[in-house]
Amino acid sequence: MKKKLIYLWALLLVPIVLLLSVFCLPSQYEKSYMGELKYKYNRLKNTDGKRIIIVGGSGMAFDVDSSSIKENFPEYELVNLGMYAALGTASVLDMTISNIHDGDLVIFAPEQSKQTLSDYLGGDYAWQALDGAFYILPYFFNSEKNISLMLSAFPRFSMEKLRLFITASAPDPNSVYRKSAFNEYGDIADLLPQNVMISGYDKNMEISYDKNMISADYIDYLNDRSSLISKKGGTLLFAYCPANKQAVSELIATSDKSTALDDYAHFLSEHLSFEIIGNPHNSVMDSEWFYDTNFHLNSSGKKLYTRQLIRDLKAYLSDSSLTAIEIPQKPALLYDSSPETKVLIAGTYSNNTTITSITIDEDFSTIEDYAFKGCTSLKEIHINNTVPSSIRIGQHLLDGTDANIYVPAEALSLYKTDYRFSIYSSRIYAEK
Repeated sequence: MKKKLIYLWALLLVPIVLLLSVFCLPSQYEKSYMGELKYKYNRLKNTDGKRIIIVGGSGMAFDVDSSSIKENFPEYELVNLGMYAALGTASVLDMTISNIHDGDLVIFAPEQSKQTLSDYLGGDYAWQALDGAFYILPYFFNSEKNISLMLSAFPRFSMEKLRLFITASAPDPNSVYRKSAFNEYGDIADLLPQNVMISGYDKNMEISYDKNMISADYIDYLNDRSSLISKKGGTLLFAYCPANKQAVSELIATSDKSTALDDYAHFLSEHLSFEIIGNPHNSVMDSEWFYDTNFHLNSSGKKLYTRQLIRDLKAYLSDSSLTAIEIPQKPALLYDSSPETKVLIAGTYSNNTTITSITIDEDFSTIEDYAFKGCTSLKEIHINNTVPSSIRIGQHLLDGTDANIYVPAEALSLYKTDYRFSIYSSRIYAEK
């Protein structure tokens, strides 16, 4: 009987520890990129008057200059809710709807990806963003699907938060992906001078304008949200997020470079019940305007896109005033003169059924998707780099292998919260 009681108490103790770790320990993600969400929400909640509210993935965090938009529309306040594709956009859009003012303009500009063009929710990222701001929790528990995703991610988040607290290793990134990189509007404000991607684009991030990128269910969802916003006196508008021309599959595969974009624009105009501002041709931009992904602009690209967005918004509002933003000079590609940069191509190890361990030296800057596909005996991938933000990876890094990633112990928290590596956080461990 005594053993049964001990066993029962042990079972009860586990969920108690998990709950206490999450809700009683101080926030561990305050300085991380995801730590910005609560500040964006607080600006949305507390800004008076009518606003221009921007919703999207990290593309909108990087790609707009809210101060320039405000200069051209002084009667509006600006709130940039652009966060992260791996978090999803639906919960952020629902958060927006709950705080609409009469006269608000909501610009929905998702990245051209499955994550932002669906009701996708990244539970692990949501918990990081909610750490220290659990009053936002209801927006992420608003459907059975979301509740399931959030609850399944809860134990992982709780244990990781407890580990960070005990080891005093709360993430404090030194890359652009950090809380302090955001300005008061919610824009990334760091100076980003030029493209840092090899060959000017991320080969792991193909972009498509096929109409199947956006599902019928999500179109219905957006139309329903447009109706809800209208009932509160606001207006939902769709805008095109910037996309690196070199990464657009249809522009590479076809000789007629206009057909795919025009067909996509026509499809949206037929199925969305609300206004679309601008056209995709102006958002598909040369690689020199981008920074570190196929959706993130550098500082010059931000000026160019912001000017176009202002012009599109003025056209919608029948505003004929001049948009006085000088066209910036196109930056040079950084890697034009750096052919020595190392890339781990997919064919190096893929389908090697005997290798058990791989070490990637710190001078590698890119690991291609499917690099370890078919490596059935692989158990350990050792990455020696202590700066995860300097390595380009995609969302299929570990496809086809059961291997775990081992990184320098002092960089473990940085890897687990890195913009790219964080999707593999449950399989990243410190070197012994």
